[in-house]
Amino acid sequence: MKTTLFDGSRRAEIDTRSDERLYAAPRPRKRSNGFQHQGKDLYIHTDPEKRITYYLHLWSTDRTVKDKIIPVSPASAERFLRGKGLICNLFPKSDPIATLYRWGYGIAEEF
Repeated sequence: MKTTLFDGSRRAEIDTRSDERLYAAPRPRKRSNGFQHQGKDLYIHTDPEKRITYYLHLWSTDRTVKDKIIPVSPASAERFLRGKGLICNLFPKSDPIATLYRWGYGIAEEF
């Protein structure tokens, strides 16, 4: 899916086929009648000036539902991955959420 995201005066041409996918939601192996599968994939886009944009691709197997692209902040992207039990080294190490995880807390909402 190709689209354009705007962040103030900054414009990012994103493409889910060429951008790196950090998380892929499970997809059904075969189509089943009556079941609608939905998911969220997290992508990272790097433009020619090396600026990074994180975004979620919301998809559905139902053909009547249109796919959506939602830009997210780096902190939201990190929380999304940690909610799935994944740790990515693209994010800063000196944040409070990483400290909580090192101390053994599973989610930041425990406080």
